[in-house]
Amino acid sequence: MLQPPLKLVQTLRPNIPAGILLATAVSTIVFTATPFLIPVIADDRNVSVGSVGIISTAQLGGFVLASWLVPRWFNPRRRMMATAIAIGFVSNLLSAFSPWFSMLVGMRFVSGISLGLISWIAWTEVFGDNERVGDVAVIGPIVGTVASPALAMFLDAAGPDWLYIALGISHLAPALYIRSMRLESSRRERQPRHWPIRSAAAILACLFLLTFGGSAAFVFAGAIGTELVGLSPLVMSLIFAANALAGVPSARFRGFRRLPGVWMGVTGVCALLVGAVHVVPVYVIAMPLWGFAFWMGIPGAFSLLAERSAYPEERAGDAQSIMALGRVFGPLIGGILYEVDPALLGLVAGGVMIAASVFLLYIEWRIRPYVLQGIIAAQP
Repeated sequence: MLQPPLKLVQTLRPNIPAGILLATAVSTIVFTATPFLIPVIADDRNVSVGSVGIISTAQLGGFVLASWLVPRWFNPRRRMMATAIAIGFVSNLLSAFSPWFSMLVGMRFVSGISLGLISWIAWTEVFGDNERVGDVAVIGPIVGTVASPALAMFLDAAGPDWLYIALGISHLAPALYIRSMRLESSRRERQPRHWPIRSAAAILACLFLLTFGGSAAFVFAGAIGTELVGLSPLVMSLIFAANALAGVPSARFRGFRRLPGVWMGVTGVCALLVGAVHVVPVYVIAMPLWGFAFWMGIPGAFSLLAERSAYPEERAGDAQSIMALGRVFGPLIGGILYEVDPALLGLVAGGVMIAASVFLLYIEWRIRPYVLQGIIAAQP
């Protein structure tokens, strides 16, 4: 499952350690599997679709715990990456053998800890570097392009338990590169942590709202496509692949990303259309556009956060954890709204994202980069 997308990534010659590349690819596959697993687990465990959304909430709860707390006490290390890979391996295998739904939820929480550690290490390595940030960002859409149909076919043929076993085994690939991994971020001198300044805190709030609304709609996009739009699982997987593929050129873009708020506003419109307008042409257009706009906007938002921060290296973990926190509550509220009316889900999710995008535009327009703030304040 890993070989085809990794060959595509390697042709782009990313300037990051192979272990980070592989670990990020594996974590992308785990996240990509969630929308496909929700309707299948609902049938397999005789639980409603809205209730099964809690497995995404639990997984992202672990992600938040790891990416928020660990950076406050530790620097990124090879040993930390090895621990993350081991946790992912064990938690996915135990998910396959969980006799109770409650145990499955618990194992997804543990899996989220693994994913949070991997994401923190990867983004800390490149945060604030416009050249290298695309090397990490591009992994998601490339791997997701190939993984979406592969996961759908595997799930249809073998079921959720065997898929979790496959996800667990996939963690062994990055483990082979742990000894050769060299992390620049591990050599940085550790400094006391600082609270984000107001401009950085405002951007973090926007990132929370964007991922809150986006996850609320995206986690149930698979169920919407099959149950309401009337698409087959195979067609659904191809649309999810198109969503990921559309993000490749935007994630790989190495120039300065202006106006990320505009691109994130486009994702809000797409979320609204996917949730509220259950028509095949709209769904087929909105999903790929969502992928392109997301990967054009998020790295730009990270660059904006680095520019408007007094301690940008500290905000890498904050950005990942605050976005994960949004993804924790998104599926939880999304599941409730989906049970009431999927159209209401689209309106609420899209509306929240559009509002956050407008505020992000305001911050970029009105608040100067931190370095310029200091220069202006020092002038008599």
